[in-house]
Amino acid sequence: MKRLFIFLIAIFIVFQIDAQNYNLPSSHPKLIVGITVNQLRYDALYKLWDQFDEQGFKKLINQGAYCRNAKFNYLLTQSAPGYATIVTGAQPSEHGIVSDLWYEPLDVKSVHAVQSRKHNPVGVKNRNNACSPQQLMATTLSDELKLYFHNRSKVFSISLDATAAVLSGGFKADAAYWVDDETGKWVSSSYYMNELPKWVKTFNKNDYPSVYFERTWNPMDSVYRFALPDTSSYEYGYDAEFKTFPYHYPDIYKKFVGKKFIKMIPEGNTMTTDFAVHTLLEENLGGDLITDVLQVNYFATENIGKNFGPDAIEMHDALLRLDKEIAHLVHTIEQQVGKTNVLFYLVGTSGVSNNPDYLRSEKLPAGKFRHHYVIALLKSYLNVLYGEGDWIKDYHNLQIYLNRTLIEDAGLNLSEVQDKVAQFVLSSNGVASVLTATDLQRTEYSSGMFQKMQNSFHQKRSGDVIIALKPGWIQDVSYSADHNSAYSYDTHVPLVFYGWKIRKTLIGTAVNPADIVPSICNLMNIPHPSSVSGIPIEEISR
Repeated sequence: MKRLFIFLIAIFIVFQIDAQNYNLPSSHPKLIVGITVNQLRYDALYKLWDQFDEQGFKKLINQGAYCRNAKFNYLLTQSAPGYATIVTGAQPSEHGIVSDLWYEPLDVKSVHAVQSRKHNPVGVKNRNNACSPQQLMATTLSDELKLYFHNRSKVFSISLDATAAVLSGGFKADAAYWVDDETGKWVSSSYYMNELPKWVKTFNKNDYPSVYFERTWNPMDSVYRFALPDTSSYEYGYDAEFKTFPYHYPDIYKKFVGKKFIKMIPEGNTMTTDFAVHTLLEENLGGDLITDVLQVNYFATENIGKNFGPDAIEMHDALLRLDKEIAHLVHTIEQQVGKTNVLFYLVGTSGVSNNPDYLRSEKLPAGKFRHHYVIALLKSYLNVLYGEGDWIKDYHNLQIYLNRTLIEDAGLNLSEVQDKVAQFVLSSNGVASVLTATDLQRTEYSSGMFQKMQNSFHQKRSGDVIIALKPGWIQDVSYSADHNSAYSYDTHVPLVFYGWKIRKTLIGTAVNPADIVPSICNLMNIPHPSSVSGIPIEEISR
């Protein structure tokens, strides 16, 4: 009886150990899910914390590793550099996506971050959907996974916006999907495929935008304590006629914007979640021991934020609705793949400024940089200084591109012309700092605004002169708010890891969204992408 008792105890212990091992994370996650949200300021989550669902943002933050001090470390905090920085672990100076658009002197035209003349749209005829990631100059996390697992990993990237979908997917994505402005359908490009899969065509037949456009948008909650009044004069709205609740969609989209209206309303995020879930199931992501990747970008907040501002009821309501979308997405993935088999990260692609007029009403320094006026004056100044000529080829997003051919033909010293331009611009209202391309190539800046300007500078793509505005100032744009500075309201974003091998912790040390990729690579013991400069977060990667 004693031997039998010992034998039974041994069997019990073995079963207990097996049960515990069964629940332990595997050596690699079955699925990595990157959730990115446009215009998600760090403070936005706390303003709505008490109103959030327990299974959305709160679940990730309360049960995951939450970085409280995550800030981008470059000047031009536009959307495209954010997408690229998150997946490459590199700065714009390294991955090459310096802005959403830049000027290409050889082609004498503006270049879009993902649009491609070499490829064709798939699913529609609209050439705006001819896209590829070939402007990227650095590999991504998913590219390294593809190499590590000898192309057995599956990688899918989804967003309403082509730029987000393409850059987040990297070079080796099986597919990137986004929504066509004209038809509201999910589409792709010939870089990935020759024809849409059958399941995508079936999804498109449902014509979800037309269903959503029959709705009226009313606030989910009766009180938004930290929002400005709905009648705030600092909102541009969808139009002068459509600036306050309720928003009866049929009255708006037919009159003004057509099917691309789906990218301007909370239902755009709903459609993103639905398509992401379909992708998970139809492509059997996380279905084996090889790590797959699903990138999901929630883009609608970009346009809602620009139209209404970060503290509008519309933006707060959109985030409250987004919270439910994230809860649904995370729950579905956990049910399908298992929490211990999935590594989630969630991060904002940028913050966003307050409306300058609102800041001035609160006695804070702010304003709009009248770049059209400044450039016109600058052209006149250069004509007086050097003679009549087309001295400035272009101005793009706080960057001035000079006519280098004309400067050379005139026998002028390029760096001296750059200095003259920089000094002229520095005297303009709203300008805090100006650096020339020559400065940025010859000097290494180790801190402060100049370092952030250098991190946004690429020798082949950036302008001859780069401008940093004063805090509270934005470019003269026809919407309520913008993000394109190195100040905390544009750079400070939520960052949280959750799931596979992630322990609950609060991280207060300074981190950078460029640290996401090296942290995951270290956690998985796989090579870093080619141009990583981010530093692994110790609490994540150990």
